[in-house]
Amino acid sequence: MPRILRSRPAATLLFQLALRDFRQRYAGSALGWLWSVIHPLVLLAVYTFLFETTFGARLPPEEATRSYPLFLLGGLLPWMLFSETVTRSAAALTDHSTLIKKSVFPSEALPVSILLSTAFGHLVAVGVLLAAAAALGQPPGLSLVMLPAWLVLLSMLSLGLAWSVAALQVYLRDTSQILSVILTGWFWLTPVFLPEAFYEGRLDPVLDWNPLRHAVLGYRSAILGGDLPGPFHAAALCAYSLLAFVGGGLFFRRAKKGFPDVI
Repeated sequence: MPRILRSRPAATLLFQLALRDFRQRYAGSALGWLWSVIHPLVLLAVYTFLFETTFGARLPPEEATRSYPLFLLGGLLPWMLFSETVTRSAAALTDHSTLIKKSVFPSEALPVSILLSTAFGHLVAVGVLLAAAAALGQPPGLSLVMLPAWLVLLSMLSLGLAWSVAALQVYLRDTSQILSVILTGWFWLTPVFLPEAFYEGRLDPVLDWNPLRHAVLGYRSAILGGDLPGPFHAAALCAYSLLAFVGGGLFFRRAKKGFPDVI
């Protein structure tokens, strides 16, 4: 496992890298970090108009909310945390080649800092969703206490894959392009826009093997209330997250030995 997660001085380094990454993302911007809120809200408005107004999408009674915008944002937020972390991490090492060539620099810290930077905007957007739900008469309930657990598992999954694609990009520069294609298909096979009932009977195997499905269901239940996902969803996401985290960490540790010679 990358040592950066097991040493106290690493906490300071990670904080500095995450803060630097967050500032660079909004450097020169008049609205700054507010774009982390504006971006999901704009996507929400566009997709709500497209699916609810144009296509007439309606939610079944078993969903936690009857509000399609709340339903949609509850699915978009975990997906955006995952996809942004993995996508931006793919080029993290090659974009910082001067740092990677320094033997004392822990290269595994770069994907971690991207996750932390992305998580800050993510938490702000979650706060907006909670406020919007309360304003629409659906305040958070006791299920909200499960949100940190879903966030931790989603972060482990994201970081494990981020380490993997970052290491692959050093040796195979087409990795980021391939990843873009994979994530596009993955997105539409995740119940973000449509309720899970739409996929059942058609894409059951895809749902069973899709870890983001479990994360989306967990987020919606934690933020919007309703029935908690069954033990299968929590166990499945936990298994996927541990596999990705441990596997990605070990793969990165093995691959980093050749980074200075290849990058």
